[in-house]
Amino acid sequence: MQIEMHDIYKAFGQNKVLEGVHFSLEAGEVHALMGENGAGKSTLMNILTGLHKQDQGTIVINGNETSFKDSKEAEEAGMAFIRQELNIWPEMTVLENLFIGKELVNKLGVLKTKQMKARAKEVFKTLNISLPFDKEAGLCSVGEQQMIEIAKALMTEAEVIIMDEPTAALTDREIEKLFEVMKGLTQKGVSLVYISHRMEEIFAICDRITVMRDGKTVDTKRIVDTN
Repeated sequence: MQIEMHDIYKAFGQNKVLEGVHFSLEAGEVHALMGENGAGKSTLMNILTGLHKQDQGTIVINGNETSFKDSKEAEEAGMAFIRQELNIWPEMTVLENLFIGKELVNKLGVLKTKQMKARAKEVFKTLNISLPFDKEAGLCSVGEQQMIEIAKALMTEAEVIIMDEPTAALTDREIEKLFEVMKGLTQKGVSLVYISHRMEEIFAICDRITVMRDGKTVDTKRIVDTN
């Protein structure tokens, strides 16, 4: 999926949050979005994924001007936003978390558990991860919970996955695993937006970087062209 966000403006009351922001995303790339808290990064991604509506500016996806009426419509179009506060139900199993709100049922409303496990196994194989489906999600490590979130995104056949500070609570080994999964996703054409303050991670995993400050785009560069 190819995305172009042109001249995006957004204000909440008198507070101007975004002023003429530009952002693009190529198929199969990892694009870092960097800036201090309050720079407008999350608001920009909330606009892309249908949670907010821009006041001005255009979003072009695969050559067509697009505007999502809500986050559900954006999800159906292939967008997924994995936020820093993971959306995990700790007392539910891994399998239940994967299908929450999207359970497979027969005509009598009975869960089609066998089909759900088969679908989950297929996605886990794609991510090269292994977790017991009957394990309570709250007993999983933060890294494992993050893999559940990524798997949920792939359940919806996401073509764009936005990750907000994904390594904030991960161990070094979990970060390595996350990067392995990210590389595998991009090889399959999935595009990733990587919101982070950690330069060493950005240089290790990203193809391009866009820096924002005070609601404006400062610059966009290819990682190989940065000093």
